[in-house]
Amino acid sequence: MWLLFQVAAAMPLLQEGRFEDARAPLVLACKQGEANGCYLLGRTLYTLEKYDAALATLLPLRATDKDPWRVDDAIALVYEGLRRPAEADKYFQTAITGRAPDPRYHYGRFLIREGHAEKAVAVLAASAKEFPKHELTRFELGRAYSQLGRLQEAEIQLALAPSLDEARRLLIKVRARK
Repeated sequence: MWLLFQVAAAMPLLQEGRFEDARAPLVLACKQGEANGCYLLGRTLYTLEKYDAALATLLPLRATDKDPWRVDDAIALVYEGLRRPAEADKYFQTAITGRAPDPRYHYGRFLIREGHAEKAVAVLAASAKEFPKHELTRFELGRAYSQLGRLQEAEIQLALAPSLDEARRLLIKVRARK
């Protein structure tokens, strides 16, 4: 119960973006083996750009976490931050086997950044079909289409992300290019 309290105490801090403040209760929970505390600590360390510490926290968690895809997604993000694209790609590929939109969105964004917009379209289009209301996926899919010069498809996807400022800005640029 005490361990869950530590994680619960960290949650509002994480939601407020106070990652350094959330770190201490998460460290306590993780040291006692609370899996969600370790996962959140790893993500917090990643956000604080403490990549080596994030990997040290996340890598052992892969074998025991109830949702290993989320751990693989976090590890992939760390490797992306370290600018180690081969390792990031490896972990993203296992992360997208989970039934959640975020790893697919992260992987698609990574592929675009790495100059592989065509590969990103394949990942993101499948994710958009499975998770049609996930606006971040729609934005990244629109961005990939835009980079490939597929402007009509880009326009459709970007219009499906109306709450995102970056989607609205890109939509204006896409329409201007048509």
